[in-house]
Amino acid sequence: MNFQEQLNMYMEKLHCTGRELASESGVSETIISRYRKGDRIPAADSAYLQRLAEGIAQLAEKRGQPDMEETHIWNSLRESLQLKDLPVFPYEKLDLLLRDMEVNLSALAAFLHYDASYLSKIRMGKRKPAREKEFIENVCIYIVKNSPGMGELERLAALIGCEAEALQETEAAVQLLKQWMYQKGGERTDYVSGFLHKVDDFDLEQYIRAIHFDSLRVPKVPFTLPVSKHYYGLSEMRDGELDFLKHTVLAKSMEPVYLCSDMPVEDMAADEEFAKKYMFGLAMVLKKGLRIHIIHDVERPLKDMMLGLENWVPLYMTGQISPYYLKGSQNRIYSHLHYASGQAAMTGDCISGHHEFAHYYLTSRREEVAICRKNMQFLLKKAHPLMRIYREERMEELYAFLDADAKLMGKRRRILAAPPLFTMKKELLVSILKRAEVEKKRQTQILEYQRREWQRMERIFTHSFVEDELAELSEAEYEAYPSILPLAECFFEQDIRLTYAEYRACIKSAQDYALRQEQYRFRLTNAAGFHNIQVLCREGQWCMVSKNRAPAIHFVIHHPKLREALENLVLPIKDTHGVLQFQEEGGG
Repeated sequence: MNFQEQLNMYMEKLHCTGRELASESGVSETIISRYRKGDRIPAADSAYLQRLAEGIAQLAEKRGQPDMEETHIWNSLRESLQLKDLPVFPYEKLDLLLRDMEVNLSALAAFLHYDASYLSKIRMGKRKPAREKEFIENVCIYIVKNSPGMGELERLAALIGCEAEALQETEAAVQLLKQWMYQKGGERTDYVSGFLHKVDDFDLEQYIRAIHFDSLRVPKVPFTLPVSKHYYGLSEMRDGELDFLKHTVLAKSMEPVYLCSDMPVEDMAADEEFAKKYMFGLAMVLKKGLRIHIIHDVERPLKDMMLGLENWVPLYMTGQISPYYLKGSQNRIYSHLHYASGQAAMTGDCISGHHEFAHYYLTSRREEVAICRKNMQFLLKKAHPLMRIYREERMEELYAFLDADAKLMGKRRRILAAPPLFTMKKELLVSILKRAEVEKKRQTQILEYQRREWQRMERIFTHSFVEDELAELSEAEYEAYPSILPLAECFFEQDIRLTYAEYRACIKSAQDYALRQEQYRFRLTNAAGFHNIQVLCREGQWCMVSKNRAPAIHFVIHHPKLREALENLVLPIKDTHGVLQFQEEGGG
């Protein structure tokens, strides 16, 4: 029997109503009704299953049937949820599909007749739909019917690994998408973790040594470069990109650099020698002290977007780059390039899909450069910040942003690399700072910062809920990856390692704080977390990735697709009570 049949069998045997079982079990009558109709099933490890078993056993005892033991009932109900002939529900594929196709969750929920919050739990693997095959089929139908253009079909085809032409017939497209959903294996779907781990592992000092950045010298004698030049074909276009960077580095101007391109990058980057020269040229631009304003092409699948951002991490770490994006797909027929610096400008265009016939034009003529710079400034006004990057020189701007945001309602969630600073008892923090031999002046500054953070969090607690997650490490694990005192927001450029005893004491402080503050939850995870970064999200608004290890840096991310990917980053919660507890809400 499946779960629906097993539950109904128990209730018929006891001649009990949904209201009576609700009263005994503490599970709402509405949820029990949905279980009985097959509209919903609980997770096999949920507290709701345990409560149902307890309620049925209590009713059985009251009605003179003591042979119906709670443990036996719980096992029977649990086994009914784990039928061997059912495929594993592909929640990871579902999540990837919804992300890459940029599906509006509310619209999909309305189409499926599901509560949007419950649908969100399904995509995160916290719930399963009662009629899995019907659910998947309806999702596939919705995706195909809402992918009318060739651009959307090409994106879907790239995701599931087929030709776009094979998806032009609706019925065939639905079948191919269903096959992909249940197909085992496949590539890693958690693309956002690659970006986070790149930030987590990145060591700026090591990178500087590796590329000899400290020893780079900006040439004083200019190369012989033409006043203007045309470039045709991939080989010449690569030369054009490098010539633009040479013009920019060698010019006297210290004006910022503007970069915007939605040209295909795969065939350009296929030349490894060019890729190295291009990144070296950008490093020279930054070494010269120029700020780069770049409009990224993010209207791509999440996988491609995240891989592209990973390559920019080393340059972001300098704090000299301001990244932006343009909302929506700008053009599916043409591709364009616009670069401008103080004394050089480059433009380019091609028909999409025919990059090898593109045309680039580089100029250093004053009037042409002025027009191109003006157009780039107009374009920048139409763009939106992909992320705001804060280093120590922008510390007060970061504080102003955080203080203003603390007044606004919205659930906050943080994935931490170390126990939170604001929950630490003052005497514990002082003892850590003394043990680390931090000078008195800096101790005072850190204590003042802790007080300021505590005030900000308490302001948030007056109107909103905050949830912190931290990976719990054994003493052996801790020796390999000791925690650093979380001082990223006060830009204290010294790593203070916590001893294991201090780490446990800080965890205890956070747990005690959570017991006193109803609006705060502190949870330990059993997953390998991050060692040097923390992720803070205000639901539906923004996410901040903070590098704790010196030099400290913060990325405040606004782009919806990237922000949503960070919001839905899941680390398994450590089971400290025998079952994983999930809050049941909504319905489908």
